[in-house]
Amino acid sequence: MKTTRQLKKIFYGLVLGATISQSVNAQFQVSGQYMARGEYRHGYQTLADTNQKGAVFISQRARLSADYKHEKFKIHISAQDIRTWGSVANSAIDTKGFFSIYEAFGELNFTKKLAAKIGRQAISYDDDRIFGSLDWAMQGRRHDAAVLKYTDSTWAIHVGAAYNQNTESNKFIQYTVNNYKEFEYLWATKAYKKFNFSFLFLNNGMAYTKVNPTTLKRDSITAYSQTTGLRVEYKGAKLNGLLYGYYQSGKDNANKDLSAFDACAEIGYKPFKSLQLTLGAELLSGTSQTDTANKVNHSFNPLYGTNHRFNGYMDYFYVGNHLNTVGLLDGYFRIHYTNKKVLVGINGHYFNSASDIRDKRKGVTDKLSNTNLGGEVDFTMSYNYTDGVSIQAGYSQFFGTNGLQMLRGTSSLAPISNWAYVMVIIRPGTVKWPKTGLKM
Repeated sequence: MKTTRQLKKIFYGLVLGATISQSVNAQFQVSGQYMARGEYRHGYQTLADTNQKGAVFISQRARLSADYKHEKFKIHISAQDIRTWGSVANSAIDTKGFFSIYEAFGELNFTKKLAAKIGRQAISYDDDRIFGSLDWAMQGRRHDAAVLKYTDSTWAIHVGAAYNQNTESNKFIQYTVNNYKEFEYLWATKAYKKFNFSFLFLNNGMAYTKVNPTTLKRDSITAYSQTTGLRVEYKGAKLNGLLYGYYQSGKDNANKDLSAFDACAEIGYKPFKSLQLTLGAELLSGTSQTDTANKVNHSFNPLYGTNHRFNGYMDYFYVGNHLNTVGLLDGYFRIHYTNKKVLVGINGHYFNSASDIRDKRKGVTDKLSNTNLGGEVDFTMSYNYTDGVSIQAGYSQFFGTNGLQMLRGTSSLAPISNWAYVMVIIRPGTVKWPKTGLKM
């Protein structure tokens, strides 16, 4: 009930403010979006148990945004309500809806090319591999950060930083939120003819505690890792291509030495304007499970990317799972057809481990190199109902293997798992169709 009253107060306040402000100087703007998705999950993120029944539910997001714009500055506030249908009885006090502030930042315009954005904000670069807004998830992803931005006709350079703490305090306290302690990054992109070049450097700090062997007290430590990457994209009338590589060094969140990489290459061809064919492969390095003397973590972490867009839509890899493990070799193809009203896509994946697996089911320590982890097929359809409104649906099927069962440490799993969804997306004036939030 309290949450509902808060949302109503914000809504009425924004509408009233917009009415008054627009009549004076047209600086205040209000926008909204609504997204609802019904899902069927049977073996989503991991292979279904043999006798497991599928889950069916509907979730939604309602987001209201307000902008106050001035020649020298801008204020943006975005509030959202996230919920699962039926989680609260129709006459009960609402205690299970999740009302939150998605974004709340101020932006200072120093010149036409130089600006600073300060506060809670979504950070998304390139194709969302390392930094992404995670728009597919109802809650999205945002950061409390400050970003200095330079932009001209061909260059964009961003320098950002964040520093996090549990709460205000008059003395030192250990950061215990399941989040990074701090980060600093530099991102730059340059357009040149049909090419686009991007560079990213990210220094990422993770807080943890360790018992001091001398004093027996728990010391607070921040482990820093560095992610450095280069991305090159080519877009021609018929032919397009993509190359990127990222290297991670420093320390992982357990203060273990880190040396890992992510490399991807793909080529695309358009036989005609409406049809896109893409073939590619991505290799994310991993740590061998049979090399017990290895003291270095070789497992790449995509960190804050929109990982649902990569390595299959059933989220078997790097969506809250598969971190600090054997890595992944993902060979894939995409067929994508679109016209003014309809989008149809099919993606196929063939997964292998990037390093050796130990069979956890039997305690086997024999070397099992480049084990097949299964395959996946993803179908996607989208219909443009009108400007700002689309209906999207999809079906995915995962084909499990003995190698994946070994990695997950169980044999009582069904060999085939599937997932399906249908959703309505209402986002007037913000995201142009056919952008689907998926890798198409």
